[in-house]
Amino acid sequence: MLKHGDTCPVCGQGPVEEKVVNEPFKYKGREYVIPDYHIFACGVCKEELVSHESLKTSEKTLTDFRRKIDGLLTSDEIKAIRKRLGKTQKKLAEMLDVGEKTFARYENGQVTQSKIMDLFLRGLEVYPDLLDSIKFGKQAGNDYEYETVDAQFMPAIKRSNDEIQYQIEKDEQADSVHKDDACAAIAA
Repeated sequence: MLKHGDTCPVCGQGPVEEKVVNEPFKYKGREYVIPDYHIFACGVCKEELVSHESLKTSEKTLTDFRRKIDGLLTSDEIKAIRKRLGKTQKKLAEMLDVGEKTFARYENGQVTQSKIMDLFLRGLEVYPDLLDSIKFGKQAGNDYEYETVDAQFMPAIKRSNDEIQYQIEKDEQADSVHKDDACAAIAA
């Protein structure tokens, strides 16, 4: 790990200076600024390296920033759904047929869930009994048998998806209005 005054690992000549900055991140036209972001800057080659601590602490924040823009549940929302269901990470991962570590990574922001997993989790939030409608782990030979999801749950999952899409479109329209207002003000 780098520290203030160490030799730059890129050029091998200059000492690095630790700086604390407000670092902007952009995703799909939106920006999020992380305050107190620690970097090491080389005065010789001008390279900037991010501290290990800043990378680690910002990972969940940036993943959730992208999830919100994409209309997906954040890591805290996924964790809250699991807790309301009264399941451990291990048990819910098993029931959803994903690895325990994968599910843990959804909750700690290391991995972003797929849209279909997101919709299913939203369905569980509305209809917690959905888990009871699916038989998991009933082994038949080398394969697992699954009952189909009851048709009554599919409209709720679709409705959640429609609400997400509506919010994304609404946000995009609001951004467009702000840009048009700014252009009009500049032109005047």
